[in-house]
Amino acid sequence: MSKFDIGDVVMLASGSPRLTVERIEGDEIHVLWWQEGMPARASLSGRLLRKPPPRDDDGGRRPPGDKPRGKPGWDGKPREKKYFRKD
Repeated sequence: MSKFDIGDVVMLASGSPRLTVERIEGDEIHVLWWQEGMPARASLSGRLLRKPPPRDDDGGRRPPGDKPRGKPGWDGKPREKKYFRKD
């Protein structure tokens, strides 16, 4: 029994783009990924694959009500307005 199912997202244990499990035959896992706009396929041993770490899928959005507090300075902290010229 394989630790992967069809449709799982996997990657090489040494690091790689995300691959999708297409078919499982014994210990051979057939994977699919996109390379330069074209689908690419390979058959790999299950020992070479692992599940990738979870992604933050928030799309870079802030939670409602969380407004930025001014432009950050070189240290990443918000700049205080007392250092700016008064208009």
